[in-house]
Amino acid sequence: MARILLVEDDTQVATVVQEALESHNHVVDWADNGNDGLDRINHFPYDLAVVDWHLPGGISGLEMCRKYRESGGKVPILFLTGQSDIPNKVEAFNSGADDYLCKPFAYAELMARVRALLRRPPEMQGKVLKAQEITLDLNTCTVTRCGELVALAPSEFALLELFMKNPGRLFSSKELLDRVFNLDTEATDEAVRQRILRLRKKIDVDGQDSLIKTVKGLGYKFEVE
Repeated sequence: MARILLVEDDTQVATVVQEALESHNHVVDWADNGNDGLDRINHFPYDLAVVDWHLPGGISGLEMCRKYRESGGKVPILFLTGQSDIPNKVEAFNSGADDYLCKPFAYAELMARVRALLRRPPEMQGKVLKAQEITLDLNTCTVTRCGELVALAPSEFALLELFMKNPGRLFSSKELLDRVFNLDTEATDEAVRQRILRLRKKIDVDGQDSLIKTVKGLGYKFEVE
């Protein structure tokens, strides 16, 4: 059981999500605007927040997330939104989001994302992610390899962040397309393969196996040995 904050102004969506979470014995508090959501997450001990992007009440879900992270808040945040293009996804991750699910969404996928975030170890909830010689700093949106800066495109940064926040988790090409890529212009398995290849070239260390593993016929995962 977890205590979850749901911030959603659409009553119908909120009801569906709340009932889904409560069916798994989670305790759900519902706020229907950004100001109320920010006040609740700052004053109550939540295990997870599920937040809509567009909210009434003076601040958006994005602003709520940013303000909360700037104050040192560490509760995992899952965005529910209709914003599906790369710039919006990158902006959400750079503002402190931990995961991103586009509307309309499937019940099973929502619950899988919730379970994954609730399983995250505490050391993965900070703003600096590390794996061997790779460091990803969410405060400055920078990546270093062996102490040297690595220049990544926004979608490459989002892809690496997704992998580093979910070590060992297998992602299919479809999942990566849905969560990182622009579905209108890059929605192919080959686009995923090429982006993975480019990311590997930028972060792999000579003489060491790549941290991004290909599981033939199934997808990709980030694995630290």
